[in-house]
Amino acid sequence: MPEAGATSSRNRGTRGTVVAAAMDLFGRQGYRATTIAQIEASAGLSPGAGGLYRHFPSKRALLEEGLRRQAEQGRGLAAFLEDPLALAALPLRDRLVAVARAGLRRLEEERDVNRLVVRDLVAFPDLLDRVREQELAAVVQTLAGWLRAQPEEPVGTPDWDALASVVASAVSHYWVLRDVYDGEHPHAIDAERFLGTLADLVARTWVPSAAGPRAD
Repeated sequence: MPEAGATSSRNRGTRGTVVAAAMDLFGRQGYRATTIAQIEASAGLSPGAGGLYRHFPSKRALLEEGLRRQAEQGRGLAAFLEDPLALAALPLRDRLVAVARAGLRRLEEERDVNRLVVRDLVAFPDLLDRVREQELAAVVQTLAGWLRAQPEEPVGTPDWDALASVVASAVSHYWVLRDVYDGEHPHAIDAERFLGTLADLVARTWVPSAAGPRAD
């Protein structure tokens, strides 16, 4: 008879496999078009045998767990932005490019959730609000804090929240169009050109101080 700990660990592994399979299918073909049998087959369970229900009571519960796990994994970008030493040695433009590139990479890692937001979650207003609060609003808030903390002297009094929203929206829109067109952006502008130009525009928010970083 298998030990309880081994059984629990195996169940957690199966749950993770089921979640990953479901989110991949939801992302590729849509929530409503994905059947329980398809998820079971993709997760290595017997299709149509009901094995999925030993781990999740419904397809919606599976979707909720997928969104929860993705939100947890997304903390990596926040940790990157909250580390004051991560980009400190880079010039301003290079810092901006690095942050925008990290955002684009995160969007690709969250491909399935992003597709669900654009296409499916309108049918689940509570889940759409959850993504807005835990993901979209949190990213803009963290990014605004990072922009505000840069050592160069800003021009005037920037609206840091609005600037963060502009950057996040530009990167997100670029990713969405590239995803729609199977990895090729319809404007034929590659990612590095796009990110570099975005960084050049955002860098105009500051005038580098001849005296070095400002003292807070």
